[in-house]
Amino acid sequence: MLKMNIFKATTVIGCMVLMSASLQSCEDFLTVTPTDRIVEEDFWTDKNDVANVRAAAYRNLALNDVAYRVLVWGEFRSDNLRLNDVSHTEIAHLQNAVLAPTEAMFDWAAFYRGINYCNLALERGQRMVDENVDPSFTIGTWRPVRAELEALRALYYFYLVRAYRDVPYVEKAVTTDEEARNLRVGQVPGVAVLGDLITRLESVKDYAANNIGTSADNKGRFTRRAIRALLADMYLWRGCLLLNFEDKGATIINLGDETVGNKAIADNLAQTCFKNAETYCDWIIKDMRAEYDRKLADNATDEQKRQLFPMIQNTVSFAGTIDNVYNSIFGAKNSSESILEIQYDGVDNINYPLSTYLSSASSSSYISPKIMVVNPAFVNVNTNEPTKGFGKTDFRLHETMQYSQTSSIYPCVKNISRTVFILNYLDMAQGASYSPFRVTQDANMPIYRLSDILLMKAEAVARQLIASGGGTNTDAIFDAFDIVNTIFARNNPGLTDEDGEYHSERLKGLITAQKTRPEGTARETGLYAWNKTASDLLTLVYQERQREFVGEGKFWFDIVRQCEASNDISGTLTAYMSVNNSVKNRLRHIYSLYNPIYDEEIKVNGVDNGGTLVQNPIWERYSKK
Repeated sequence: MLKMNIFKATTVIGCMVLMSASLQSCEDFLTVTPTDRIVEEDFWTDKNDVANVRAAAYRNLALNDVAYRVLVWGEFRSDNLRLNDVSHTEIAHLQNAVLAPTEAMFDWAAFYRGINYCNLALERGQRMVDENVDPSFTIGTWRPVRAELEALRALYYFYLVRAYRDVPYVEKAVTTDEEARNLRVGQVPGVAVLGDLITRLESVKDYAANNIGTSADNKGRFTRRAIRALLADMYLWRGCLLLNFEDKGATIINLGDETVGNKAIADNLAQTCFKNAETYCDWIIKDMRAEYDRKLADNATDEQKRQLFPMIQNTVSFAGTIDNVYNSIFGAKNSSESILEIQYDGVDNINYPLSTYLSSASSSSYISPKIMVVNPAFVNVNTNEPTKGFGKTDFRLHETMQYSQTSSIYPCVKNISRTVFILNYLDMAQGASYSPFRVTQDANMPIYRLSDILLMKAEAVARQLIASGGGTNTDAIFDAFDIVNTIFARNNPGLTDEDGEYHSERLKGLITAQKTRPEGTARETGLYAWNKTASDLLTLVYQERQREFVGEGKFWFDIVRQCEASNDISGTLTAYMSVNNSVKNRLRHIYSLYNPIYDEEIKVNGVDNGGTLVQNPIWERYSKK
């Protein structure tokens, strides 16, 4: 019998939670109590029950059916990777913009399972506090837990909005199969979903913990810093959804509690969103800077002291350079630049998407390409400052792919290698060495790290200036260019001469920015950013985002966000991706950038079957009739 896949496996939550606590087997547990009564009658007696469900919600995020889809939805539709195994026709169709609702990659059930865990814990946790079920579970204990659950729930929904735009929005926990069958929820506009998520997070953000305990907890769970990173990202997206709404085919925007039918009002709301995104990025940067300064204390070098941002740096050598940046962020995991990353230990939690789709190592010295490999277009070792990909001095070439001058197949090494050693920091064509490769798939999946926050801030500044029609030769735009160029400079240390001055046109003036500049003193008129526009800044941000986050499930979402903001799909695809005309012709409407709803959902809850879901109009033609 068909049932609502949106809540598939909902009623076995008690079993999953108990398994996470290693109490007993699923089979034994299910023979004791009917599944429809597990949570209500035998759970929620002390605070550990809430903690177990929270753990299940985090664990769900790391499972293959969630993490794999983050890569498929956010990465594989971009041109970062190309198909290496042609037997995977479903991915070939995805990259050729032929999205069939029958493909299981579009099944969103695992995300709603995670959402339901959060809804359950939020409802029952609040009830336990209100009814004083566990005297040790006080309002003070509950508040940081609630903040975590609200943030984790928002992250699940945020992935859905980025992938589908308009999605069912469920705020009530579902605990029985009967409830799941009877609940027929239609789509809510993504802009309204984000609005409610933001409102809820704003109300709890200051209750989140600053320090949960271990490094893995502080980087693997939602702290105050991580919640603000999520808020910044959602504000950025919501602002772009609000822009040009009339030109995208809508006459009004339903924001949940309010309806906007005026372009000027929507644009003002968008500006507020962009400003809020910038504000939260500033909060995070300041907070991370304070931690950076505390750790360095009196041992800081002059180079470390003059850093504009609290970033890990490489110390180069003609004898070869240990890539400290990569080794800290991806090799060792949970670095000082990390804000939130999905945790894997290679035993209980295994990063299957990485080893299945990108690369795997059968020994500590050999890597094999898998279904996807890095796009050869990223190799630009004959120039220092390419608009796309990695240039002659860019360490990220070897951090991202196993490059060889004799092959055009480049396995992704990001997260597979534990260490990277650059043979010649002045010329990436000379190669790199890797030792060892990960045989156990314990690589974490980054969600937010410092580079992301910095580039989000620069994008938020650019979008505010574009909307206002101004911005050249102001401190705001110079500061934003400094952000993008600092990230580029960190990854291209070969563009610095022996005196610490940059001999790159793009980086001209960056050293001046790094040195203390008396308040009120004007910037150099000869620096790279002089007379450049906010549109120039946005282009640079997108080029840097593509270089920085290959394999991290972000760039297709970046493309969609820009298309929402500009309402120029063809121009965006031309500017930031290498796609043929047939793909462009299939991606002409804003909804073509989003996923179809899985056919099994439509069978149960589609409008033609007495339900409320409406199929994405662009991909309806590929549905089974």
